[in-house]
Amino acid sequence: MNQQRDKTGKFQGKVNVKKKNKRSDFFKWSNEGKKKDPEIVGLFNDHFNYIHDHTDIAAEAEITDPLYGKQQSWVVGRRIVELDLLAVGMYCCICKTPLHLSNTVGEKLFGLSGIIMIRCELCETVTDVQTGKRGPTGSYDINTKAAIGMIHAGIGPTRLQNFLAECNLPSISENTLRKKEKELKLHRKKKKTQSNNSNVEASFDGGWQKRGSGWNYNSNTGHSTFIGKESGKVLSFDLRSKTCKTCEYHQSRKDHDCQSNWHGSSKAMEADMAVAMAHRLKDDGCEIKVVHADNDASTTARLQVEFDNISKKDDQNHVKKGISTSLHNISKSYRKLQKVETRQYILRCFMYAIKGGKTENDIKSNLERIVPHAFGSHEKCEDVDWCTYNTNPENFKYKSLPNGKPLTSDGLKEELNSLVRKMISRSESITDLGSTQANESFNQLVSVKAPKARHYGGSCSLQNRLSAAVLQKNEGYGYLSKVNVAASLSPGELTMSIASSRDKKCEKRKIKKQSKEFKIARIQKKRKRNINSRKDMVKEGKIYEQQLELSIQEDPDQGIDIPQPLKLDGTESDVFFDLETTGLGRKSDIIQIAALTNVKKFQRYVIPRVEINIEASKVTGITYSHSENTMYVRGQKVESVTLDKALLDFISFLKECNNPILIGHNICNFDIPIINEKLKECKLFTTFSTIVKGFIDTLKVAKKYISNTDIPNFKQETLVKHFFRRNILSSQCY
Repeated sequence: MNQQRDKTGKFQGKVNVKKKNKRSDFFKWSNEGKKKDPEIVGLFNDHFNYIHDHTDIAAEAEITDPLYGKQQSWVVGRRIVELDLLAVGMYCCICKTPLHLSNTVGEKLFGLSGIIMIRCELCETVTDVQTGKRGPTGSYDINTKAAIGMIHAGIGPTRLQNFLAECNLPSISENTLRKKEKELKLHRKKKKTQSNNSNVEASFDGGWQKRGSGWNYNSNTGHSTFIGKESGKVLSFDLRSKTCKTCEYHQSRKDHDCQSNWHGSSKAMEADMAVAMAHRLKDDGCEIKVVHADNDASTTARLQVEFDNISKKDDQNHVKKGISTSLHNISKSYRKLQKVETRQYILRCFMYAIKGGKTENDIKSNLERIVPHAFGSHEKCEDVDWCTYNTNPENFKYKSLPNGKPLTSDGLKEELNSLVRKMISRSESITDLGSTQANESFNQLVSVKAPKARHYGGSCSLQNRLSAAVLQKNEGYGYLSKVNVAASLSPGELTMSIASSRDKKCEKRKIKKQSKEFKIARIQKKRKRNINSRKDMVKEGKIYEQQLELSIQEDPDQGIDIPQPLKLDGTESDVFFDLETTGLGRKSDIIQIAALTNVKKFQRYVIPRVEINIEASKVTGITYSHSENTMYVRGQKVESVTLDKALLDFISFLKECNNPILIGHNICNFDIPIINEKLKECKLFTTFSTIVKGFIDTLKVAKKYISNTDIPNFKQETLVKHFFRRNILSSQCY
């Protein structure tokens, strides 16, 4: 095909057809021949919108998303609609005839809101009806409120989109939400603390947005707060961040709001923020004089370098935690301190002594009473009312120590005295203890707004979430309405109503938790849970620990099945059983195994591999001469065998019994753990477990069914004398 030339001699191209918007063509066809009103310029603030020029909407972020800026089928999914706005807008833009939703011809979504296009039945004009209000910038209010709600709820764009998808609601693009977050930053300006008080007492603590493992702290972000002791509100807060997403992914963009403001280690963030906040508060006329802080960082040292007249009070929770850790470490070497109740009792004694003293001398005197009191010496308890020994020495019992008796052990006593001396040396800093509990509560609130499993520190999102936590701490849930007003949004009647209800509920919960009855009930519930947990662990055996699978492969006896509850059917054989050992500890060697049934008895003396303890020998009457390789029982020579031979003979004896049940006194705490350990040592535990059906501890049975008022104690000889009128030796085997 030959192309024609123009006047200049150039070939003429194809005629350029001007591209037209499909939506414009649609309206041109729909309204063809209709009488039109004069062109209206601008946007009505009262939302009577019937203008077809949407250049202002096209400029906002929602329409840039290819998924949600396109025309959708209006019958698909659910919609969020402001009913009052819809009622006002349901009139034809030309003839003012009421419109019907059934005549909807299309819809355009902008996030959670949008425009419904409805045809008039009378004049067939298509009118745009807004489903949500729009602010001064032309963006829809519901999208901005969704971004505020996302921050308040502690979720991100992905989780918000997942929630909307499940509700079958149109979603909001991530770009829109990020843009709204940046806009909100302008409305969350920090208020300066105006105060003429130059002697402020405040608590200080910091936190990271990443969980520390106890030996490695490498969070990219951290925050800190000063909270007033009297007001309980955040006086100042600060944030440190090592990262900036813009710097990381757009290095060529020099001019931006960089979020990175820290280049040191994570551990050094806290002290730096404390100094910076203290200077800001001083400039605002609110100088910090007394700081409540823990002893985990160099914060106090840094503050005292910058401010000569600042003093510090130790945090009582961290002091308590430090004492608890020390007691736990001591318990690893002393069995008497391994019971949780015993350690809790000693811990309470320390805290009562510290909190009950008004001066350093008072605290020193109180601390010096702890160890003598716990070990049965009450000479220093005469001037106190919490010890009732001097009023009734004969019937005095310890409420929280085992069997109501004092502690015994010279080594344990020296360890506790060493801990007391350590606390006395710190008496100046632990006088009138402070508390950072308000800061810990705030840190928990921050972890809700900015979960530690997510990283928000590369953008302004973390600053917004931290600001939201501060506002909620200071203003309560009502801060949402104030943020809405600052962002040129309606405060929201339902928002204010729900916020008021939440604040009242929080206040009631706070008052309830401060009551004595609630605290006592909480301690009792915790004690009950711990007891049940220990019972379950004993029943289940070793089922979870580090590298347990490898240990089971090396020693298959450890991989036993979880035992089922014991059910008796009447066919079992009662086997009364007892052990004698080289000492009184669970690591002792067995020197005698004895058992008795209705028809026969079993007894073996075992050659000890270690020396028999003198105290144990006095109790059992058994001695052993290694030079003669001979065992004596109360001076009489007896035959003895090796440990594995004695255990094999005992298993053979039990095989002759039908479903044997071993019965003994206090065997659960002493005999059973020892024989189990020796069976595992000789690789006989599995065989023993398949033969023996169970155990019955007569001590536990007696304590359950006999009142302690009927007998003086639950010793074996006491029970035999009470029921059978016979006298026996406590160490007498069957």
